[in-house]
Amino acid sequence: MQQCDLIVKANYILTMDDADTRIRDGAVAVDAGRILEIGKADDILKKYEAKETVCHDPAVIMPGLVNAHMHETLTRGLHEDLPLMRWLEEVCYPIEGSYIPDDMTAAAMMCQMEMIRAGITTFIDIFRFVPEAVAAARQTGLRAIFSPQFFDATQDTLESIVRTVDLIGRFDHTENDRIRIWFGPHAPYTVGPESYARAARLAKELGVGVHTHLCETKSELQIVKERYGTTPVRMLEDAGVFDVPCVMAHCVHLTDDEIRFLATKRDTVGMVYNPISNMKLADGVARIPEILKAGCTLGLGTDSNLSNNGFDMFNEMRIGSYLQKTYNDDPTICPCGTMLRIATRGSAAALKMEDRIGSLEKGKCADLIVIDLSNPHLWPVYYENPCNIPEQIVYSCRAGDVITTVVDGKVLMDDRTIRTVDQASLFETVQNCAHALYRRSFPDRF
Repeated sequence: MQQCDLIVKANYILTMDDADTRIRDGAVAVDAGRILEIGKADDILKKYEAKETVCHDPAVIMPGLVNAHMHETLTRGLHEDLPLMRWLEEVCYPIEGSYIPDDMTAAAMMCQMEMIRAGITTFIDIFRFVPEAVAAARQTGLRAIFSPQFFDATQDTLESIVRTVDLIGRFDHTENDRIRIWFGPHAPYTVGPESYARAARLAKELGVGVHTHLCETKSELQIVKERYGTTPVRMLEDAGVFDVPCVMAHCVHLTDDEIRFLATKRDTVGMVYNPISNMKLADGVARIPEILKAGCTLGLGTDSNLSNNGFDMFNEMRIGSYLQKTYNDDPTICPCGTMLRIATRGSAAALKMEDRIGSLEKGKCADLIVIDLSNPHLWPVYYENPCNIPEQIVYSCRAGDVITTVVDGKVLMDDRTIRTVDQASLFETVQNCAHALYRRSFPDRF
């Protein structure tokens, strides 16, 4: 028998490959972080002998979910129900400026633990203190792109283009290429054309990308027009941002011409749908049917735990589908199969990782999850003729239904027990840091 590191077995596999291959009673053989073979469980078990075998029934093996836009923030559940600009200026900016490295360690560990539990195997973060966030990812085992979020007004004191160049040299392509570093200009209303152009030039030189917010609110469009006499899309186009790998979060307020233009840049530009955050902040509804029809590269993201309150990509798929159906008065829009692809292959393409993750295929990274089907909210299960597995995943699953999470061939969680983080001790750390951070941010309230 051939030796391998890991075999994951379940009574259904949803590969999300080009052929939409599905296997009843299947298994995945893994070695050195890569998928060796996918097939019938009996055949895999006869051919391979694994150091560890993970087996669940009834359950579904599928690619890990890819969170294409989020912030590893610490203080969720505070000062809710505010419009975006007030929320940013009165809450977010004072807190972000008060972070210290220990706060980021607590935030990153908390967020990454939540993502492991939710079946997210890859994420792109735009926030602060990358060394601490990278250290957390080394421990948790997740795949990540970190993009230090900088503002023109605070580049002298907080994250900046210069500091990002140093971080790229220190951390990019580390941990068996699990860790990448990109530039993170916040948004066109807080970062000017010169800074965007400089970030784009350096991204091209250093072989990295740019992660930013784009056309999230009507206020953004107004500010950019008044300040620069242009639109956010034209501003970033002129700065050369769309000519390097880039992730554009939100993209709510786009014209027909802008959607068509961004479709021509699909090889470099990844757009990200953030339905729950956009709903909560009343930013508007992204034009997802038009974006998909135009052929844009589109992924799915949760945004932060401040504007979403959680990293449940199943909820994001479900609400994202329902929102489009309601907004467009068409129940056929954004069906479950489309939402699954956006959350896996679409997000992988947005992050320029489609050759490595997003589907279960021989030679790709062994990033996969197992969904437990034993709870009644997922019954009945139809495996074939008919099959309702994708429907159950999108319309009925919850983050808590994930029972196993594997990244780069390493089991990060099984039987809902995380192997890489001590949850009990982390809770105390998060509590202490969160309370201290709030006191530093708003000293006049104490």
